[in-house]
Amino acid sequence: MHLEAAVTDSDTLRQQLMAPDPMQRAIALHALELELERAAACSRLSLANEVAKFAARGIPFYALHDPHFCDWVGKAVSYWQKLRGADSVGATRATRRPARPRSRARAA
Repeated sequence: MHLEAAVTDSDTLRQQLMAPDPMQRAIALHALELELERAAACSRLSLANEVAKFAARGIPFYALHDPHFCDWVGKAVSYWQKLRGADSVGATRATRRPARPRSRARAA
């Protein structure tokens, strides 16, 4: 499996970071590091530096119900979304809302 293709969106990233399999968590953190490299290449240096420090600390001890672990996962997903330039709330709502039909002006 190609590591870069393993994580395609923030929901997948969150699922992999929360996975009981440690390899899945490592793949997800690597995906975040790949996004970091892309951001650094696009002159988002302050964000890139912040994410680099976060990723350098590695993955904390896996404890699915531990508030500190859950906060770490949330922060990782937040960084992913910022690096991708997505508004997590807006993007999630937009993808879950059914499309409204647009009214068309009729020619007379």
